[in-house]
Amino acid sequence: MPFKRIVCPVDFSNSSLAAFETAVELAQRDSADLLVLHVIEGRPVVSEWFPTHGLGELTVRMEEKAHQAVNTLLACSAPKTEGLAIATIILNGVPFVEILRQAASWKPDLIVLGSTGAASVDEMIFGSTAERVLKSAACSVLVVRPTRRGPLPLGNEAA
Repeated sequence: MPFKRIVCPVDFSNSSLAAFETAVELAQRDSADLLVLHVIEGRPVVSEWFPTHGLGELTVRMEEKAHQAVNTLLACSAPKTEGLAIATIILNGVPFVEILRQAASWKPDLIVLGSTGAASVDEMIFGSTAERVLKSAACSVLVVRPTRRGPLPLGNEAA
């Protein structure tokens, strides 16, 4: 059964870039629409550090940097994405919450996201973003790990 709508959250880690490559391949194969989603996670912490002073400017800079990174990702994959209907969304919040919220709104057939498989203390207690999305998504979820050859030519400077 072909996919019609695919959501691909990216955080610019190797695993999310590998997931993006997979999402693009699936979207090309099925002529599916693709939503590329990036969630800026730092805003709640920043709000506590800077209750009112400078938060607006810092948030704007974080969002600008995220837009630049998404644009770079799309530019680097331009030959592969030619002809695809691609939408992008940059949000502030908790990644798994925003992924699930956008999936509920956009109603995709598939969510493709990356996972490193490395567990931090937080992930051991609460679960990873991928695990939380897997447990709660109303559609199919494909979790991708990075390949040895590496994903698209983006380094940490894009994040």
